[in-house]
Amino acid sequence: MAKTAVIFCSEYGSTKKYAEYIAEKLQADLLSTAQAKDLSPYDTVIYGGGIYAGSLNGNEWLKKNQETLCNKKLVIFTCSFSDPQIARNTKYIREGLDKCLSPMLMDHAKIFCFHGALDYQHLKFAHKGMMKVLFQILKHKKERSLEEEAMLQTQVTPANFVDTTQADGLILYIKD
Repeated sequence: MAKTAVIFCSEYGSTKKYAEYIAEKLQADLLSTAQAKDLSPYDTVIYGGGIYAGSLNGNEWLKKNQETLCNKKLVIFTCSFSDPQIARNTKYIREGLDKCLSPMLMDHAKIFCFHGALDYQHLKFAHKGMMKVLFQILKHKKERSLEEEAMLQTQVTPANFVDTTQADGLILYIKD
């Protein structure tokens, strides 16, 4: 039977929740990027990372292990505040992945995008700074989308859209 590893890089916990759910459903090994040193026992690698300023958290790990990963069944999942059910969000996420990952990885991997959470009060200093800039831009827009309004609201009220069942399509893909 094929052996699967679910590897993740999670700043605030949303990506880790998805990774834990996927690993449990697939009876796979669950590893952080710091723990994932030897990939030789695995036929399938599922990597999860959050999206921050258009870039995938932990993309350095993917680049470092690119040659090995491209000889395995590879799935990459992202987790972000942007709703992946909105086509333009998925387009932006994929454009960001194209910028931070090699064409070889992008061509080889199956990509899934999941909805995450945002708790402004618990962000690290650098992420708070980026969000302040974004908030200023959004405040000055004449017309805002519902998603932009929800993002502005996170300044005072955390928003959590994590629903691990969003990963069921990924799980089915691996089982097929």
